[in-house]
Amino acid sequence: MILTSHSIIGVAAASVFPSHPLIAFSVALASHYAVDAIPHWDYKLLSSKEYPGTPLNKDIIIGKNFLSDARKVFIDALLGVIASSLLFYFFDFGHSVLILVAGISGGMAPDFLQFIYFKFRKEPFKSLYIFHNFTHSCHKELKQHIVTGISLQIAIVALIVFLIKFF
Repeated sequence: MILTSHSIIGVAAASVFPSHPLIAFSVALASHYAVDAIPHWDYKLLSSKEYPGTPLNKDIIIGKNFLSDARKVFIDALLGVIASSLLFYFFDFGHSVLILVAGISGGMAPDFLQFIYFKFRKEPFKSLYIFHNFTHSCHKELKQHIVTGISLQIAIVALIVFLIKFF
């Protein structure tokens, strides 16, 4: 899923524990892996490189495409912060800024930890990378079906937000 979706879902999950920021962060973090197991669409990172036949075979190459990817990821993350803030803080005054931050950061953290793994390839990042890939391997991604993939992602986010806010 994209960072915007992970952010919104992370805050939705964190909001279940409004008095416990550490638990809220942990639940948001777990939500990332849980929703990554659902078929979804992800945008392509042009600086991503795979080395076939090699275990743990991906990397992000800091080169000509990296700046474009960094801009794409920044905009995605910023939209996630804005959308989460609007949905759970400004329109619902029952949530503290601390829970909002715990949900956003927990929801997005696994994808940022992937980048750290690519650059350092040491524990605990290696194990987190393997686990993250495992959750993604539970399904076929929808990269070739952009409209279906985005629509499914919007539906999943809407369903989770609805369930958290109204139940």
